[in-house]
Amino acid sequence: MVTAQSRQQYRRRWYFTFALLILVLLYIGLCLLLPLRTLYSAAGASSLKISTQTANLPWPSYGESAIGMLGSGVIQTHGQQKPLPIASVAKLITALAVLNKYPLSPGQQGPIITLDATDYSLYTTYVSEQGSVVPVYSGEQLSEYQMLEAMLVPSGNNIADALARWAYGSVANYDAYANTFVRSLGLDSTHVGGDASGFLPTTTSTANDLILLGEKVMQNPVLKQIVGMKSVNVPNVGVMNNYDGILGVDGIVGIKTGNSNQAGGVFLSASNATINGHTVTLLTALMGAPNLSGALSDSVPLVVSLQASFSRAILVSKGEVLGEFKQPWGGNIQIAAQGNLANFLLQGQSVNALMNIHGLKVPSPSSTAVGSISVPANQFNLRQSIPLVTLQPTTKPSLVWRLMHPEAEI
Repeated sequence: MVTAQSRQQYRRRWYFTFALLILVLLYIGLCLLLPLRTLYSAAGASSLKISTQTANLPWPSYGESAIGMLGSGVIQTHGQQKPLPIASVAKLITALAVLNKYPLSPGQQGPIITLDATDYSLYTTYVSEQGSVVPVYSGEQLSEYQMLEAMLVPSGNNIADALARWAYGSVANYDAYANTFVRSLGLDSTHVGGDASGFLPTTTSTANDLILLGEKVMQNPVLKQIVGMKSVNVPNVGVMNNYDGILGVDGIVGIKTGNSNQAGGVFLSASNATINGHTVTLLTALMGAPNLSGALSDSVPLVVSLQASFSRAILVSKGEVLGEFKQPWGGNIQIAAQGNLANFLLQGQSVNALMNIHGLKVPSPSSTAVGSISVPANQFNLRQSIPLVTLQPTTKPSLVWRLMHPEAEI
């Protein structure tokens, strides 16, 4: 006998089963009808460093060398890059340090410096040691700019120490400051020791650091002008010539020679070249030559070859895979360049390409645009960008996978 209570229990079970069935059907329907979440690549927005093939250059067999470009730093090095004496190239550090404390603009002479008995003593000492000098006398007055000329063009060792004394109170004070100063310039393998002229072998550096030093000098308009002078008229002395005998040869516009028994010949050069309609400044550094004449003569073929080592390089090839989307249900969708990304570059130069990849909706066909890769403008290139596209279409997950992964739905 079916009682009213049993009928009521039956209706309750039927309502519950019906409601559960509706919920299951609704869940299945939502899993099938709602779109899947957008896929994202792990690459996202990132920087991709791309290096071109190094140039085949006529490196000297001795010492160490390096090449670079103004605005791009060091491009390539040759040799051990172990700190070696740099002789009078150290005067570039002195010039930068003095101008850091007493800056000049083009056309300015700056403060007047009165030389004293100590400065005359420096002159006589360097004469006795057969160092390069500029004659001075106690009570002589020279402007800061004239002192820089006398230090960098005829390479007066005594002028370097006198200028350091004037700016920092003593050569010892200058040395202490200079060793902190070179670190601020990024010259991590450079040490200044004992004098401001580089006459002592305790001032050392590497060819790599000299390229960075040359960049700083050529970025200073006052020093750029001075190191490009073939001669200078020193007050009370007359015309004195630059030791850089190849200044003006093959586009060479400076920078500084060095020569001593311990250092041998050292030459840091800057030369101008026209590339793709734009003028760029190239830098070379040679250290440890048998003598200064060798450093200068061996720099010429290096400079000429460097100027000829520009080409239009393909940084990224059409179809080159640069990333991927991982489908949670299995399978990867590769991301590739839609075309060639090319730039005019010095061989061996590295470029930071900027890659920006946005999300990929499911479903999407192959060749769907998902971002771009670009290289910024440089000295002789405009900014260039090419699209990034998918190489495969997205696939659909199975019904079972969708039912088991509701979190993948929106």
